Amino acid sequence: MKTTTRTELLEHSRAKVVLLKTYLSTYLNIISRVKYYSKIHIYDLLCGEGVYVDKSEGSPIAILKTIKDHYFSNDSTCPNIDLWLNDNGESEIEPNKLKIERVKEYTEGIFKPKNLKIDFTKIDYTEIDSLVFKKVKKYYEDKHLIFIDPHGYKEIDINQIIKFLSIGNSEVILFLPLFDMYRFANKSYDPEFKSGNALRTFLNKCFDNKKMSFNSVFDFSDKLKEAFIKQTNCFVDTFLLEKDKSNYYGLFFFTPNALGFEKMLEAKWKVDTEQGRGFSKRIINQGSFFDTLEVSNYPFELTNFLRNNPKTNAEIYMFGLKKGYLPKHTIEILKPFRNNSKLIVKDLLGKVMPKNGYYLNYENYKSNPEKVVTFYLT
Repeated sequence: MKTTTRTELLEHSRAKVVLLKTYLSTYLNIISRVKYYSKIHIYDLLCGEGVYVDKSEGSPIAILKTIKDHYFSNDSTCPNIDLWLNDNGESEIEPNKLKIERVKEYTEGIFKPKNLKIDFTKIDYTEIDSLVFKKVKKYYEDKHLIFIDPHGYKEIDINQIIKFLSIGNSEVILFLPLFDMYRFANKSYDPEFKSGNALRTFLNKCFDNKKMSFNSVFDFSDKLKEAFIKQTNCFVDTFLLEKDKSNYYGLFFFTPNALGFEKMLEAKWKVDTEQGRGFSKRIINQGSFFDTLEVSNYPFELTNFLRNNPKTNAEIYMFGLKKGYLPKHTIEILKPFRNNSKLIVKDLLGKVMPKNGYYLNYENYKSNPEKVVTFYLT
C-alpha cells in the first residue's frame, strides 16, 4: 500500500487534531457548568479513517478520548452528548471496507459515558448538510459543534455554514487546503480555465461575485476570513498549519459567541505560544513560523485604538479578540502606560481605579455594570 496524506496523519494534521482536542476540552468544561443547555451535539461530518497506518489517531478518536478524559476529570460526570460521526468514503487502508466501519471498530475499545450517544452514518457530504441543519433547528436550545474536514474544497459551500450558524447556538470548525486553493484562485476567474469552475463558484459565493486578486497564501487566508465574517456575521478566526515549506492549510473557526471565540484563541495560543497563529513542523518547540515573516503590529494598533477616543473595558476586550489576542496579552501592553501614568482607568463615577484593575474578561464584556471602566490614554 502506498502511503499518502489519506493513509498517514502528517504533522500538520496532527496539529489540527491537537487544536480540536484542546478546544473541545475547554468547550466541555464550560458547557458542563452551564445548566440551561440540556445537551451538546458534536458532528464530525467527514471523519476519515479513525486510525492511520502510522497509528496516529484522527478526529473521531480524539473527540471520543477527550470526552472520556473530561468524564474522569470531573468526578465521573459529563454533559449529555450526541456525537454524529459520518463518512461515506471507502477506506484507503483496508480494501473493501468503508472508513466509517473502521471508525466504528476503533471506537469500540474506548470508554463511553452512559449519557453519550453515537450515530455512525455513511451519507455523502453533499446530502448531509440539510440533515444537520434539520437537527440543529429541532434542538435549537442545545449547543452544536460542527467539524468539517474535507479532502479538498469542492463540496464546501459557504451557504451551508451560514445555515448551520443561523440558529445561534452553533459553532463550526472548517479545515481548508489554503495553498492548493490559492495557487488557482486568481486563475479561476478566467472562464476558459475549466478546472477552476468549483473554486470560482466557491469564491463568488464568498465575495458576492466580486472578482478578487490575491498576492500570497497569507493574503488569500486573510481575505477569506474577512469574507467569512461578512457572510456569517459571526466571529471568525483561522489557524495556519504548514505541511511543507510554503504549503499551508487553514483551520477556520466560526462562532456567534464571544466566549467561544476567546476559548478557541486560548487553544491556538497553546499550540503556537509565540503568536497564536500557526504550526510548522520545521520549527517544533522553536516558536511560531510567523516569527520569520513579521513582527506583531498589535501594540501599535492597540495604542492607536486608545488614542482616538476613551474606550471602555468591553470595547478593549473585543478589540483584542478580533485581532487574535487574549486579554492577558492586551494587559501586558497596557501595563507600562499605566505604570508611567500615561493611561488612566476610571469607573462610571470618575473614580481612578487601582493599577492592577483592567476588567478585561467575558463577564464584564457581557453584562456587569458595576465593572464598567473607561481607559484614557494621555
